[in-house]
Amino acid sequence: MRTFTRRVSGVSASLISIGIAALLSNHALTAAANSQVVNSTGLTITVPSRFKEDNAQSGRTVTRSSFSSDDDTPWWHIFHDGALETLELEAITANQDLRQSIARVMEARAQARIAAASFFPTLTLPLQATRQRTTNTGPVISSRLVGNASALTGVASSSSASFDAQALSAEYNDFDAELSLSYEVDVFGRIRDTYGQATANARASAVDRQAIQLSLTSQVAANYFSLRAFDSDVAILQRTARLRADAVQIQQERVKAGSANDMDLSRAQFELANTEADLSDAIQRRAESENDLAVLCGQPASDFHIAPKPLDEIHPPALPAAIPAQLLTQRPDLIEARLRLVASNEGVGAARAELFPTFNIAANYGYESAEFGQLLENQSREWSITGGVSIPIFEGGRNTANLKAARAQRDEAFAAYQQTALTAFEEAENALSALRERASEAAARSRATDSADRVLEASQESYQEGAIDYFEVIDAQRELLNAQVSQVQTLNTRYAATIDLIRAMGGRYGGADDQPTTFSNRR
Repeated sequence: MRTFTRRVSGVSASLISIGIAALLSNHALTAAANSQVVNSTGLTITVPSRFKEDNAQSGRTVTRSSFSSDDDTPWWHIFHDGALETLELEAITANQDLRQSIARVMEARAQARIAAASFFPTLTLPLQATRQRTTNTGPVISSRLVGNASALTGVASSSSASFDAQALSAEYNDFDAELSLSYEVDVFGRIRDTYGQATANARASAVDRQAIQLSLTSQVAANYFSLRAFDSDVAILQRTARLRADAVQIQQERVKAGSANDMDLSRAQFELANTEADLSDAIQRRAESENDLAVLCGQPASDFHIAPKPLDEIHPPALPAAIPAQLLTQRPDLIEARLRLVASNEGVGAARAELFPTFNIAANYGYESAEFGQLLENQSREWSITGGVSIPIFEGGRNTANLKAARAQRDEAFAAYQQTALTAFEEAENALSALRERASEAAARSRATDSADRVLEASQESYQEGAIDYFEVIDAQRELLNAQVSQVQTLNTRYAATIDLIRAMGGRYGGADDQPTTFSNRR
């Protein structure tokens, strides 16, 4: 059990890191996870013990492989749709948002390497060659000769002599080759904490790339099935439009024969016009969905096309009976939030170290000579070793303010971590509920469609017998159309719920390297 401990109002409070990887079991969190999590203000949050929507009473259990395989099989392969698999690969390869995230990962790793360089001494070799002439009209300096000046003045005197002196002009060369070494001794851990912060940020950036990829692939899948739903809508409306066009023709013939009135014809024409309008709208929405997919796949919309395929030809995966709660540990946003917390905690340590002295060692070894030919001779050799300490005396409150800011950033990161964990449970609960209820809704929609089809057949027979007027036939046709469209929409929401659940569980992201990291609180 890894804990994050800090001081709250003088009392040591245990801030339990929501390291769900170590805390979640198959259907419930361990007792430790039920502990209250305390933040810097003393407020608490209680982690739920299990999924509210977990359908465990069925006696069947979905293992981790149901949503996240240990091999290299991507999660979208559970739909067994070749077109979707092709789109996902195109998106991962060409999506510009994902490429930006990859560049950010490379930048963060480079920053970590920059921070790591401070662990080592700096070694330089400056080479200099100088030709110099001093002035002959420099400042006059008054000087005094201490002692008996009779030897210089020729006059016996015990007093000192005073005179003015001016430096004479000189021209000379100076050749210098000197190896310089400097090193900061990390007594108070400033370099260590700075490196730890950079490393955690680099790991967080890598996880953020995984989060963006999971979001991207989820959007591609959701848009793909929405596109297929529009294909179904278009097919239904085209079929309905043909039937209503036939109905208009029949009514025209019946009007000519005197067996129908103009009102029946007008109603048939009205329904045909409405169906054609709905068809145009469905075609337009389908085009917009296709263009959205083009952008996600990093392709120009003008060159992107997906052949129509109604959604009812694609079968959704089986409804899971229960979801192991530890799948939440695969969520990249939760892992990233934890790593950001680790980074901010290391930042507190680095800011605290700025309040203490810094210790430095400097050394020089090389050669200096006025003659280039004598530069490497032993008599031209020079060296020095210096040890120093720099003590911060007065910075105008800068270092103290930096420490307060670092602590505030840590508290912010901890709150973000808590919020991410709460959001993870919320999304998982919503997805589980939607997945279960949409399956029930789909069954009801199927029954409703069957009933509407039977009503239409009965109404057409009754109309042919003269038992009802044509308005009731049109009403039955309208109800069947609405039932068919609703059935397609429900099927699409089942796919969306499945995708949401996979995304809520982190897709197939996770691994041993992503387990909670131990870190001690920087005061």
